Amino acid sequence: MPFQYTLANLLSNNEGALAVLFLDETGETVDLACSEYTPYEMKIVGAYLGIYLRQLAAVMESASLGSTELLHIEKDEIHFFATALPDGYYLVLVQKRPALVARSRETLLLARDEITREIFS
Repeated sequence: MPFQYTLANLLSNNEGALAVLFLDETGETVDLACSEYTPYEMKIVGAYLGIYLRQLAAVMESASLGSTELLHIEKDEIHFFATALPDGYYLVLVQKRPALVARSRETLLLARDEITREIFS
């Protein structure tokens, strides 16, 4: 799969990155790269994030607010950065705190553009 290199690069190019998840429209993990947690644990995280992202997209659409380019969820010990891909897919970067937020966002959006060119064009 040509996007695996992009996932691995996104993980390795962000200090403290725990995982990169490529989710389908149902929240199922299509592929992932992870460092500290098991793939199983990250698939569970991806499933819950997928539910949250779909619900948020529905709220945004029903309120005629457009779509979300990037979502950043910050918890006590962890950051979640998510961006939408075409056809309802999502790319998610999971990173422990402290995170270099601007760098994480930039590299995530660059990876999103790369995956969009590779798969959806």
